[in-house]
Amino acid sequence: MNSFQKQIGLELLIAGGALVAVIALTQIVAGHLAGNARKILQQKSDLALRISATGQLASLKADSDKAQPLFTILNSILPPKDDLINFGQSLTQLARTERIDLGFTFGAETPAKGNLPGFIPFSLTGTGTYENFQKFLRDVEKSRYIVKFNSVDLVRQGENSTFGIIAEGQVFYQ
Repeated sequence: MNSFQKQIGLELLIAGGALVAVIALTQIVAGHLAGNARKILQQKSDLALRISATGQLASLKADSDKAQPLFTILNSILPPKDDLINFGQSLTQLARTERIDLGFTFGAETPAKGNLPGFIPFSLTGTGTYENFQKFLRDVEKSRYIVKFNSVDLVRQGENSTFGIIAEGQVFYQ
């Protein structure tokens, strides 16, 4: 082997090493860029979500400001807590009017917080006809108390037209 061949072999070896180094560097840079691109897309998605949430929050705040005067009206409609002592008797009287045998119990009170009214959960059990239960529930809706029923189970008892009721709800106060 002469010096010319050695010289060309050395230059080819250097060029091949440089080519391998450029390819390796390109792969490293491409991997780094792909990772950064994923981070940028994730940040862009998070930013769009935050912008949307901020817009919705502003809209809710505006609606809250519009509703604020209505809380005073709502609270003036609600009976004072002391008036709820008659709630059970009132329900029992409505049930008696509709020929329903009714049992009633209060639960633990949840006091009012800020603009939210307080409430006391209650449970009802009873027996009567389906039509009488319909009338009774309509009468409860029309009463002076603000009542929310969370569950009402009406079950036929035996072969006749007698039904049993198990209901849970809340009555609200100022």
